[in-house]
Amino acid sequence: MAATADHGIGKRWQVRYRDLDGCQRKENFDTKAQADNRAAEVDVEIRRGSYVAPAATKQTLGAYAQKWLDANSVGPTTALRYEGAVRNHIVEHFGRRELRCLNQPSIIQGWIRTLQDSGLEVSTIEGIFDILSSILGMAVEDGLLPKNPCKAKSVKLPTATRKKIIPWSLERVRAVIAGLPKRFQAGGKLAFGCGLRQGEVFGFADTDIDFKGGWIHVNRQVRLVGTKAVFALPKGNKIRSAPLSAQLAAALRAHMKDFPPVEVTLPWGKPGGESKTFRLLFVDEKGRAYNRSVFNQGVWKLALAAVGVIPPRERGAKYLQAAPEDGMHALRHAYASVLLDAGESIKALSEYLGHSDPGFTLRTYTHLLPSSETRTRSAIDAAFADDPEARGTIGGESPPMCPQCALAA
Repeated sequence: MAATADHGIGKRWQVRYRDLDGCQRKENFDTKAQADNRAAEVDVEIRRGSYVAPAATKQTLGAYAQKWLDANSVGPTTALRYEGAVRNHIVEHFGRRELRCLNQPSIIQGWIRTLQDSGLEVSTIEGIFDILSSILGMAVEDGLLPKNPCKAKSVKLPTATRKKIIPWSLERVRAVIAGLPKRFQAGGKLAFGCGLRQGEVFGFADTDIDFKGGWIHVNRQVRLVGTKAVFALPKGNKIRSAPLSAQLAAALRAHMKDFPPVEVTLPWGKPGGESKTFRLLFVDEKGRAYNRSVFNQGVWKLALAAVGVIPPRERGAKYLQAAPEDGMHALRHAYASVLLDAGESIKALSEYLGHSDPGFTLRTYTHLLPSSETRTRSAIDAAFADDPEARGTIGGESPPMCPQCALAA
């Protein structure tokens, strides 16, 4: 530390030091006490390896968040979601703040409270928080912040009781599928009979069926990037196969006879991507790939209303009632429920559903696993196997039914 060349004018005291890269730096201060404090602070930071150049931390979070977005290699749909979250919930609150001003966990906790007060769902807040934490984490790795305030123990996210999935009854499954237009009834059966997601049904092609071996292959989906439809790999880029029963195979054969597969060409992965053509089993009346938003508001909700799952559209209303718990994903949950009831393993179910981790499958559907009481009754029933009249009568239990058998019932 020394007096500056302009001693007696302006900032009279200067701290000189070499940073972690060996570059000489200097900072000027008005008083000797300020310079002493900074010299001690820099010495500790350099010894700990947490030193950050003052000029680097002056860039705003808004500017740095844009760098984070530009550097991301996620898919186009996820990229749009990230951009929306950064624009509406991160830059909106912190965009003009310098990175060095975000080093306090209390600031992050206050922001979380603001998101809560705005009425956002807990799951939405968790997603936005993860994005901010990733941005600040990259700033730490770039040497712009000494630590990530989102990682502080004092920062707490709101908690919510996770709703248990209540699968549809087989009666409702059959009724809703029957309420779909004839051109898509086999699509409903495919979703229930093999556990496909909606976009995977929309992207299902004739080459994805192995009638001889008894398998279907989930190789792609149709998804929306913004408002543009594209072909893409299934969720998580996880291609998979699932067993195809004779009953479902017959339903698909009959569908292909009544509604021959249609060649559909869409870009792959993102708008403007390489064009790919597949012969899809399920297309709309104009021979186009189904648009998720149009399908859900029209075809799907009309089927729900037809069987009383939601009320009919009120006079003068533009849309049918919202049905967040009764989307097409309900068929997939029903598939999982029936297989677990039939004794299928979590590992096999996870593979058929395309989950990345069997643990996720277990956490999602653990409450649907047969209880010990059910297993006990089944074991005793098996012991009475030599008495036909006793089978299936203890405890009122009936033998489980596979999805394909349920469709045929």
